[in-house]
Amino acid sequence: MKPFAAAPTAIPRSGIREIMDIAWATPGAIHLEVGQPDFDTPAHIVEATCRHARAGHTRDVPNAGTNELRDAVARYVQGKTGVTTEPENILVTQGAVLSVATAFLSLVEPGDEVLLPDPGWPNYSMAVPLFHGSNVFYNLTAQNNFLPDVEQIESLITERTKLLLLCSPSNPTGQVYDEELTQQLMDLARRHDLWVLTDEIYGEIIFDGADHVSAAAHDPDGRVLLVTGMSKSYAMTGYRVGFTRACTEYVEMASKLQEPLVSCGVGFSQMAAADALDGPQECVVEMRDAYQRRRDIALEVLRAHDMYRYTPGGAFYLLIDISASGMESRDFAMELIAKHKVAVAPGSTFGQMCADHVRISIASPDDMVREGVERICAMVQEKAAAR
Repeated sequence: MKPFAAAPTAIPRSGIREIMDIAWATPGAIHLEVGQPDFDTPAHIVEATCRHARAGHTRDVPNAGTNELRDAVARYVQGKTGVTTEPENILVTQGAVLSVATAFLSLVEPGDEVLLPDPGWPNYSMAVPLFHGSNVFYNLTAQNNFLPDVEQIESLITERTKLLLLCSPSNPTGQVYDEELTQQLMDLARRHDLWVLTDEIYGEIIFDGADHVSAAAHDPDGRVLLVTGMSKSYAMTGYRVGFTRACTEYVEMASKLQEPLVSCGVGFSQMAAADALDGPQECVVEMRDAYQRRRDIALEVLRAHDMYRYTPGGAFYLLIDISASGMESRDFAMELIAKHKVAVAPGSTFGQMCADHVRISIASPDDMVREGVERICAMVQEKAAAR
């Protein structure tokens, strides 16, 4: 038979999924690899889901999403960012990942360059080549606390550069961009007439009383595509509800792309998401506070073993420096799950800048976070002593 297409064939398998498969087959494993809340979906959202399913919201819905959810998201985004937002500015997708993929499909021509963070969520770099674009990575170095260097990004821009992707709070670093840095990044995009895709799926998970700064709040000319959704903040990963806030011209075009991709979303999921956004928000605060407590537990253990490097400002991730072990991160992760029953994501799956780190998710119970980090530290120190 004729061969498979070159672009999808060349995409590597996610290193996160590789470890997940092994971990789920390992009895008693401590799961620190999964970027998924360990909390149950709040009861009032589950009840709303059942109510909407019983009411008949089990049929196809418009490509851009139900009116009820687009209305609710518009209110939510405007309330969070201060940017005037109408339902016509909102595209609902089957998870935020489809909002990201739709952006690449909508904007990237063959040969166009997309600026991506290194380290960054691997799904970004997996998707761009599918649309015949080129990944160009900007560095988030440990020496700069995994924050972007605006001058370094500017040095990478060419006449083919089309899009700058930002992620704050960051997966995998947990770092948060402040007002000054966000403004500098938006000024850079404006100077070079770049679209900006800002992944703010963790925007509700900000620690230490800080406020989330949205790139959309620094966008006077409509170049920002703000992507967020229900999965992380509301523990609704399986509902597959994400959304994009953008100029109406983009939403109109991107909406029609849903038809050949997924046709539409799930009616009762979208109706329940609207209820979640408009309903009680104490659950969001409680989960955020739990993640901050778990972050502090992880940092406490790292400090006790002289392995502390930085303090994440949000999301539920932390990169741990394993360079003293002398091991590549994938090898380290494989041995860690095999011998110590702790699952972590290899840093190399997120980029070269953290190939000597592993990423842990603190979306696990307190005692599992503590014990898992203890075992990581013990293995690093054991390997370091043997070198």
